[in-house]
Amino acid sequence: MTMRITDRRSLLSWVFLAALLGQASNAHAAREMLEFEIQGQSRRVLMFVPDAASAERRTLMVVFHGRGDDDVAFANAVQLHKDWPDAIVAYPRGEPRGSSSMRGWQRRVGDEGGRDLALVDRLLEHTASRYGTTPDKTHAAGFSNGGHFVLVLLAERAQAFASFTVIGSVNADFASTAPPKPVLYLFGRGEGRQYKDDWAKTVEALVRHNHTQGPLVEFMSCCNVQSPEPGGAALVFGLYNAGHIWPVNGNEWLMEFSQHKWP
Repeated sequence: MTMRITDRRSLLSWVFLAALLGQASNAHAAREMLEFEIQGQSRRVLMFVPDAASAERRTLMVVFHGRGDDDVAFANAVQLHKDWPDAIVAYPRGEPRGSSSMRGWQRRVGDEGGRDLALVDRLLEHTASRYGTTPDKTHAAGFSNGGHFVLVLLAERAQAFASFTVIGSVNADFASTAPPKPVLYLFGRGEGRQYKDDWAKTVEALVRHNHTQGPLVEFMSCCNVQSPEPGGAALVFGLYNAGHIWPVNGNEWLMEFSQHKWP
């Protein structure tokens, strides 16, 4: 589904976010368009890279659009690169699947010949070589069909990312033997009623995968966090007051979650 542009925050929210993250910065990001050939097909990734030097390794955030969207429109709507100018933000572009003309991502291993996993592998190789990015500061996030693909990455590329964020997606049957990683799972209260049960079942599936238990603790302004058993990873989940769109405070939550020091 094509994502609609959301409202921007007030100036007060901007001040709060800068104080919260300690990242008030005059940094700007240079726009790049990468092109890779994957399985005989030209694939592209819109990148925003800070133009100022940094003594620390940069965070890499890879963000996947929903079905029917593309990299440029999604970046213009979400504008994570503007809210987080100190990070390298990558917006890969999906390609039509099967007989559909709508761009999107594979929903399971082997779908479309694994072309999207191959694209991510190539992108991570490129950023590691050129910018020195590392898995412990690399994060994946996706909206709608892009969120489905993030769950594929959680199952198939867990070691390549430090955390995973899924927004506006359901996968009640998710299961994997991959090692648990911190997950942020957000869903709109205004989504269709037919998806509400699947949202709850997806939470349960992620609880099983991340081996979390015990009481829920409020986290950020949107969510609860459940702590992991030994060998598990934290699960943060919540509902936001919208339908099938990227939440107004989505960038704020994504940044705070990704930068949190999880045990």
